[in-house]
Amino acid sequence: MAMVIDNHVHLISGTPGNEYLPPKYRWWACYGWAYGYPQSPPYDRDPADLYERQEQRVADPDGTATVKAMDAAGVDACVLIHADFGLAYGELGPKSMEEMHQDHVNIAKKHPGRFYPFAGPDVRRPGSLEMVRRGIGDGSFKGLKVFPEVGYFVNDPALYPFYSTCLEAEVPVAICTNFEPPMARPRMNDPLYITDVVADFPDLPVIIFHAGYPFEHWFNICLSIARAALNVSITIEPWLWGYPGWGKGGEEDGIRKIAKIRDAIGAHRIHFGTDGQFANTNWGEGRIKVYQDQVNIWRELPERAKRFGISFSQEEVDLMMGLNLGRLLGAVDMPEYKKARKYGWSILMPRPMPTP
Repeated sequence: MAMVIDNHVHLISGTPGNEYLPPKYRWWACYGWAYGYPQSPPYDRDPADLYERQEQRVADPDGTATVKAMDAAGVDACVLIHADFGLAYGELGPKSMEEMHQDHVNIAKKHPGRFYPFAGPDVRRPGSLEMVRRGIGDGSFKGLKVFPEVGYFVNDPALYPFYSTCLEAEVPVAICTNFEPPMARPRMNDPLYITDVVADFPDLPVIIFHAGYPFEHWFNICLSIARAALNVSITIEPWLWGYPGWGKGGEEDGIRKIAKIRDAIGAHRIHFGTDGQFANTNWGEGRIKVYQDQVNIWRELPERAKRFGISFSQEEVDLMMGLNLGRLLGAVDMPEYKKARKYGWSILMPRPMPTP
């Protein structure tokens, strides 16, 4: 089988006393553990019981747990996604933003060929543009991840220097489009704002994450954007058909959505991703089996899809599971897919003026 690359993996690199996640974010996670679904009154969990060990329960400071999970699932490489929640949650953890990003770069060096780190600072943070330019310039970062939900829109002019940097280096920009309350601001993830980005940067490789989950109308917007903008691709995570025990969905629904995207934009613009996270803990060991199941759904897609009257070729599976992303990252040479820049300049038109 061709190279398999997971386009969406998180790696928490914090250590005791030098945590990665802001305290408010950690408390929110503990609060959900104690009182969120499927918990119900009378509650027998106290969020304070988890707080001190919450981050270490999910941390992988040297990347070994993530590599172990990848090996178990037959995944060759993955994109490391960094999320800067510090400004959104009102306070920073002990570890600085530069240190967090450097952790991912160091882990990628420790495990050659297994990790492709993406930069992911809050674009409002002082020094973030210089850090992204430096990291993309020296090859440490293989792309940029944009998290609008932390407090900005993707068409904010403040992001345009970031997009220009990625365009000049020919590296992709990944954009979140999911709904994730309560402390985030998911209205800012509305994919409709991506239309301004692809209009102003028609040659910029844009990857849409989450495909608008869980809203059907957001899903259709993502699909419409990708149909119209030829440099836009879509990453499909397990969210698209729901995690086990999370609401409606299921394998058939997920496979039908993959087929719908394939039929609209082609298998050559779809990426496999899991939004995975691993650790050398009991929790992390449990995640390995989940990861194997998630990967196998894709690997067995031709046979699984037949049960629902849907056809996928092995060539399509190979493209979606790694070759497409490998092409964007420069890890796979596929000259037959190369195309000249559509317009040849960085910005197609001036930003539209507001209606009087």
